[in-house]
Amino acid sequence: MKKARDLHLLLKTIRRSSTSTTTHSKMDPSDRYCFSPILRWNPEVENYFIKAYGADHFSIISKALTRPSSYSCVRVNTLKSTSDAVIEKLLEIIKEKGFDGDCHGKEGSGPNENVGSPLEESLKNGPIVKCPIPGLEYVLFVKGTGPHMIDYGYVPGAPPKEVIVGRKCAEAVLRGAQVFVPGVMACSAHVEKGDTVAVSAAIEQRNPNGGWSIGITRGTVLQGSQTDPYYFERSGLYVGQGTATMSRAGLFRASEGIAVDMNNRVFRLPSFYDVLDGEIFLQNLPSIVTAHALDPQKGERILDMCAAPGGKTTAIAILMKDEGELVAIDRSHNKVQDIQKLAAEMSLTCITTYKLDVLKAIRQRNEADDANTNQSSNSLRFDEEKASSSTAEGFNLDKTFSNAIENGGTYVSKADIRKAKRRMRNGPGRNQCVGGRVENSKGFYPDSFDRVLLDAPCSALGLRPRLFAGEETIDSLKRHATYQRRMFDQAVKLVRPGGVIVYSTCTINPGENEALVRYALDTYKFLSLASQNPRIGGPGLVGSFESPDGRTEEWLRPGEEEFVQRFDPSSSLDTIGFFIAKFSVGTKDV
Repeated sequence: MKKARDLHLLLKTIRRSSTSTTTHSKMDPSDRYCFSPILRWNPEVENYFIKAYGADHFSIISKALTRPSSYSCVRVNTLKSTSDAVIEKLLEIIKEKGFDGDCHGKEGSGPNENVGSPLEESLKNGPIVKCPIPGLEYVLFVKGTGPHMIDYGYVPGAPPKEVIVGRKCAEAVLRGAQVFVPGVMACSAHVEKGDTVAVSAAIEQRNPNGGWSIGITRGTVLQGSQTDPYYFERSGLYVGQGTATMSRAGLFRASEGIAVDMNNRVFRLPSFYDVLDGEIFLQNLPSIVTAHALDPQKGERILDMCAAPGGKTTAIAILMKDEGELVAIDRSHNKVQDIQKLAAEMSLTCITTYKLDVLKAIRQRNEADDANTNQSSNSLRFDEEKASSSTAEGFNLDKTFSNAIENGGTYVSKADIRKAKRRMRNGPGRNQCVGGRVENSKGFYPDSFDRVLLDAPCSALGLRPRLFAGEETIDSLKRHATYQRRMFDQAVKLVRPGGVIVYSTCTINPGENEALVRYALDTYKFLSLASQNPRIGGPGLVGSFESPDGRTEEWLRPGEEEFVQRFDPSSSLDTIGFFIAKFSVGTKDV
């Protein structure tokens, strides 16, 4: 518990020191050119969250969601490097990029118990510190700064040149990204390459049909007057200042590339994009804790049900010392390839990937055996490769397949032969490219995994920074919850008695978190909540919610709240909103 308190203190100190950082810029005389967003919610959803958290607490959560964390969290691949070695390399990178000075901002005067503490003193030694929690020493915190007050050069009657970007682009800029061409919506007239421009965000507004949209035609010319689109709505939504890398005409003629080089940001976090590939992985702290909550052991067979993009998958593999079998599935071909690429970068060999819909993950016992299916698939692939080689040497394709069959290979139909011919003529498809093969799966037998992680697709209302939240409705939140229950049902069938299920989401919605736990415990009597290590998140929500239609949504009961971990984005941990529940699986009902 002391180490957990130390972590809260450390991250609270990082946040305090980052927000107290000052710049050489003066306060802009116009209240317009600043960053003070107000997160907009669907009214029914907002009322639901107010009943769950209380009006004051939910207001604080909403404000926290509009801002990035005050630090970047870096996970070190301990199979390839060490924390100390990575710190040394990252410090050199930070120094080369000229970020070092920004990370040593003026320290604020916080609560008395924090001043002069060993943790605060450690921050003065550099911008990177190790996580103090035992077992998490390979997790590094890289301090950022902000919010900064930026002088946009506003002069009454002569507004600065400006670029309006889409909301998602603005959120990426707040996390440290550049402004890329596809994100640009509108631009002032006469912007030339090298000009300094203010960057503001266009946020979705209500349209006449009752939905949400950005009512700006891409390429709109801004005059700097109140007749400009979203002139008033953009007040308080300026995310920084940068240098245009191309003229206005080029911005809307090009299809890709950096549009604005952001050199003066409201929030400044070191960018480690394409840095130390295979040695580090940028990952939110709760996601790393999720892998530890699963407590994977060497030699076990583990399933990651919604594995893309592979962050938790690789974290689990490293905790297993890359020994055992870690099956990672996703229904998207491209996402499975992303997992494969990340695993290869980290030199992890225990990960097996499949393209598979989670809701079809159960395989019935009367289907063909996996081994025979794989043998058949491999044999056919060998025959095709042999056929390709033979054809290149001038041999007949049909004869090659006949020889393969005579030598014990799998029977190949004429349709397969025609397909192979087309492939040789037209080139390999995406699924046959070297390093790009994605295996399909027919599912897995019940009780075939020691541990199962279900990091479920969700409303993602805990991700930050977030500048808009109005797209989610009560009905859409209910649909998320229904889908998650169906996925959880699959997880229960796939894990063996005596095994473990870990369920996690990146949302603050109790209907997708505590209500799922209630469903699990009430539906499957052989499940019980298990303690988690490390435990650094807060307790879950106890109680229920009665909707206007009279339905009651049950959450946790007294005594259960300390078994789950709820990460509040407004807490001193300064993380995304996140939820983790761990279940022990007893003897299943017959």
